[in-house]
Amino acid sequence: MIDPKGPRISLATARARLGAVDCHHHVYDARFALAESATYRPEEATVGQYLAFREGLGFARSVVVQPSVYDVDNSCTLDAVSQLGIDRARAVVVISGDESRSDLEAMAQRGAVGIRLQAIGPGRGRIALLDRFAARAEEMGWHLQLHLEPDMIVDIAGRLSTLGVPIVFDHFGRIPHPEGVAHPAFRVIAALVSRGRTWVKLSAGYHFSRLGPPSYADVGKLARAFLMVAPERMVWGTDWPHPTETVKPDMAVMFQRLVEWCDGAVVLNRVLVGSPERLYGFEAYPAES
Repeated sequence: MIDPKGPRISLATARARLGAVDCHHHVYDARFALAESATYRPEEATVGQYLAFREGLGFARSVVVQPSVYDVDNSCTLDAVSQLGIDRARAVVVISGDESRSDLEAMAQRGAVGIRLQAIGPGRGRIALLDRFAARAEEMGWHLQLHLEPDMIVDIAGRLSTLGVPIVFDHFGRIPHPEGVAHPAFRVIAALVSRGRTWVKLSAGYHFSRLGPPSYADVGKLARAFLMVAPERMVWGTDWPHPTETVKPDMAVMFQRLVEWCDGAVVLNRVLVGSPERLYGFEAYPAES
């Protein structure tokens, strides 16, 4: 079940969270029908529930990511941004690629700033949409968020290096453990990040960790390696409400691991505030006087 009270993170890290952005979460609202192609039926997770969760986390802003169960109908995701407030929320949408310019502009008016291409599992064939989606993102001044299997990232490394739009890799690039930094996908992503137009979401590490809680030591090694490449192009997200997890991850624990990976307030502030502001177009949060 979804914890309506949120993680209740210690106030000891409150200063680092001023203006912080949860860069990856979903909303599931029964008012909006699931797509016929949906492969799972999530428990309802409304904006009201998310706000209670975010209050416990102590964050100020968030990015609502279109989940697969709604396919290309972004109504729920964009409605969530409206409820959260466009000054405090953004959306990453899923498209067919055939939308008109006015369709995309209407999404932009409601907070859309990126397109998600999810090509994992039975949806691997969607990688054929890569160039089309990149062109639409470039047209709109958006970024392209990629949720790909790591072997696919390696296979299309050359194509990725030629895309003319910012790239965001979902969930650590889904790099598995124990391979971690030794996996060739890490080298591909790290090389793209070092060129300055690629970002990585340090999110949902619990999906891939073999060591598990509370240490997530294998994920931590990978996170630190990415942070060494370019902390200013790393962001963090909760992946709330974790619909496919039977045992929900403890976000207080996950946040504490992030604090340790960043090893200092300067890097932590970049990941939670500075990087998301630039990537998603939030206004700069006022610095402390």
